[in-house]
Amino acid sequence: MTALSGGDRLESKPSSMSSVLERPSPPAGEMPSGPRPLDWIFPLQGDATRARQMQETWQAFCGGMDGAVRALLDKSRSPPEIAYAIGELVHNSFRTRGVTLTSFELRRLVAEVLVLQRQAPEPALPEPALVVFTAEPVPNAKPWTGDEPAAPAPRVPDSVFQAPPSPLVSFDGLLATVVARVRARLKTGADRATAREAIDAVLADLPAEGRERLALLALSEICGLGLIDRLWADRSIQAVLVNGPDAVFVERKGVLEPALERFRDRAHLLDVVSRLARAAPSGIADFRLRDGSEGTLVGPPAAPSGPVLVLRRGDPGAATFERLIASEMLDRPIADLLRIAARCRLNVLIAGPEGSGKTALLAAIARDVGTAARIVTVARHRAFRWPLPSKVELAVPSDAAGGASFSALLAASARLRPDVLLVDSAQAPDLPALGSALSLGERASVVAIPEAMAAALQGRVDLVVRLGRARDGLFHVVSVTDSAGGRLFGYENGRFQRGTAKPSFAARVQDAGYGEALSAALR
Repeated sequence: MTALSGGDRLESKPSSMSSVLERPSPPAGEMPSGPRPLDWIFPLQGDATRARQMQETWQAFCGGMDGAVRALLDKSRSPPEIAYAIGELVHNSFRTRGVTLTSFELRRLVAEVLVLQRQAPEPALPEPALVVFTAEPVPNAKPWTGDEPAAPAPRVPDSVFQAPPSPLVSFDGLLATVVARVRARLKTGADRATAREAIDAVLADLPAEGRERLALLALSEICGLGLIDRLWADRSIQAVLVNGPDAVFVERKGVLEPALERFRDRAHLLDVVSRLARAAPSGIADFRLRDGSEGTLVGPPAAPSGPVLVLRRGDPGAATFERLIASEMLDRPIADLLRIAARCRLNVLIAGPEGSGKTALLAAIARDVGTAARIVTVARHRAFRWPLPSKVELAVPSDAAGGASFSALLAASARLRPDVLLVDSAQAPDLPALGSALSLGERASVVAIPEAMAAALQGRVDLVVRLGRARDGLFHVVSVTDSAGGRLFGYENGRFQRGTAKPSFAARVQDAGYGEALSAALR
């Protein structure tokens, strides 16, 4: 995910480790031979996909990076320098596979790598022979007098004296090279679709493994926010603060810490921040991202050594249709169709992966309805907490003990007589209660769920809106279908496309008096 489009917290309390060399020990008698599984090093919380990626990346690292780690164990370096260098190696290895480590995870893995190297046996070297003959003396050879010409010295190629490639900068160097070649192909003002075509052309000769990951990173560098996108993908980060190319900080749980990534130089930093806001005469500009995050950019002359950037994660509940249209998450006809659906009391299903913008889309629908209808929201968060006399907010915090369950709140919402019911953050155990809520048919129910749950509810709704990541690396409304599967809208080749299907709910919309509005939206 990118910052322009939108890690789970693993620590609920400060780490008990006081040194990077400390390593938690497993129970007696359970020590495995070789590298320990990742869940022996620290608890794998959060979503299962990230945990699986971390396990696979750790296994690959232990299997192929031993030589690179040994190269960093230089006796001329101090222990902190060695730990930092290994930390960079681990961080880059995980990042290239799409995993951003928290500082807690990185410290534990560095400690594990150091202990593994300390435990590894030194390779046994054969004892050198006292005298080695390359060949037996030739019989009847002439005696040596000292006047014979010297044998020519062997020719040593220049490549022997070149420094070995650094394992820490190879991927960043590759990314910078790809970006430079793509920009040479592009004209000024090229859109994301054109940029993606140029990237695919540049990467055509690379192996398929890792090509898509490299393509998305290059697209982020050219059309997105690059390094900030990668930091913003870690949901545990609440703020990003940039004081200069080499001074990037992140905030977690109110604590500032240095980020492991840096901008290449001042020109790289200026290139990224120029996409956030237009330069103001005063040098100070405020901006807002599509996920509701807000930031401030201060450049010269106000900040002579700038630019200086502060970006704080926002609230998806602040989204509106106008903001989502401006960010190209959807277009105006799709927004008009959702307005019609809410006013005609149609049931709508919004499906997509985590972080794709489902909550923002629900908030935009609620804000658009406004005081024209009674709104009840049911969620496991407080994203819908803005004041509105006609809105009732029901929330079940994930850490609540002994309170009402999500399913109980769904059942209670029907007795609160809503005109529009918004349901967010539903999980698989809530499917029976969701089915009951959708079967009442007395209100507009707009339900946001993960894509994996969509098939179980698709037949009980009038409209299905799917969110997904397109080839440009951003999340969009990729398809809108009716209950019969008829395609009304789609996103292809970097553009929103109209479908040709007549919606199955057209008669209900006509009876509600919105027939002409529906025809205009689908025209």
